[in-house]
Amino acid sequence: MKKDIFAESKTLSNIVNKMRNILIQNGYYELFPPSVAQYSENLKKGMKFSDGKNFYLLKPDVTSWLIEMDKVEEKQKIFYVSEVLNENLNSTWQLGFEILNGEHLKAEEEIIRLTIELLKNLEISNFFVDVSSIKVWKNVLNKAATYKQDVIKAIEVRNFGLIEGLEIDQEIKNEIGELFNFRGKQSNINSLNTLLKSINDERIFIDLGTIKYMDYYEDIVFEVYAPDNGHLLGNGGQYKINDKYACGLAFNLEVIKEMKR
Repeated sequence: MKKDIFAESKTLSNIVNKMRNILIQNGYYELFPPSVAQYSENLKKGMKFSDGKNFYLLKPDVTSWLIEMDKVEEKQKIFYVSEVLNENLNSTWQLGFEILNGEHLKAEEEIIRLTIELLKNLEISNFFVDVSSIKVWKNVLNKAATYKQDVIKAIEVRNFGLIEGLEIDQEIKNEIGELFNFRGKQSNINSLNTLLKSINDERIFIDLGTIKYMDYYEDIVFEVYAPDNGHLLGNGGQYKINDKYACGLAFNLEVIKEMKR
């Protein structure tokens, strides 16, 4: 059955307008990223093509494009609405918002608080926010360096059985398992404890198995999901642009649209 493009667009427009109003009220301005960017290994997603002389990417990931642009001097609070493609031409409409040249933990706190406010304004209340740390994984992943990508893939799909089948020392598997299965309100990671205490929302958890993100994230990452169906509403984290602190989150508008039906 063909989609009713007008009905679909009207629904997305209503969602985006509500989110846009909240973001503007909170001091963010809208950024209009280009549809085509010159190819770089640092750019994520998008469809690669050539004009016969150079390679380009159509609709790449916006955060990776911001990092590649490397133009941030002063603090910026921006948001964007963009269609992101992958190499198979599958597309997803996103609304993302970012704090560029922000402060450690203050930026993460604002992004998560604003995430909650945006969903509340859309009358979506049944969700969880899981926060995690990339850094806490680095030591244990280095111990399993030969199978690092296999371990990451297993964690991304939440399947510890894939790790059990790898030729890794059992002691290392146990370390991976402890991180993989940790979910709670208090951990031995001060930055995550501080975030939860500051925001003080019962829907936020520390879940160290949450690491399925772009490789530009440096430490704190988070995802927002609906417990009823497990759908990912959005994800984000902390990164740097030329050593300047930044943090952001992108909502999957297609998933939110389905929840609003």
